[in-house]
Amino acid sequence: MRHKCTLDLHPDWVVFQHDVANTFNSVSRIIIFQKLCVVGGDIIQLIPFIYAFYAFESPLFYSHYNCESEVMVIPSTMGIRQGDPLGGVLFALIHFRTLCFITNHFPSCLCPSITDDIHIISPPLNCIICI
Repeated sequence: MRHKCTLDLHPDWVVFQHDVANTFNSVSRIIIFQKLCVVGGDIIQLIPFIYAFYAFESPLFYSHYNCESEVMVIPSTMGIRQGDPLGGVLFALIHFRTLCFITNHFPSCLCPSITDDIHIISPPLNCIICI
């Protein structure tokens, strides 16, 4: 909602919207645990709980739909489990650094982000530099 108000106040500003395809499935679970340890604080108390769901391979079921196809199981150590209520938080740990990089180098940019949908809102001159 904040970016909508910003654009109402600054109709000449530009918006770059990017949906990072398949990002939730591409996140390294090892990186998730590393980021949890770096963040520290109270979130460390969640590590054993998160470990129970993410420390081991997940079976991904694949089938090519034809008459003779069989279901293949592909083991995966990547990605955030669909439907996980902590999924958004775990994903945010991964791409927060990128958003901080953008806002540190381009302080006039706003970077609202919901999961893998990233928006960069900026005055026209800064946006040319960002892209």
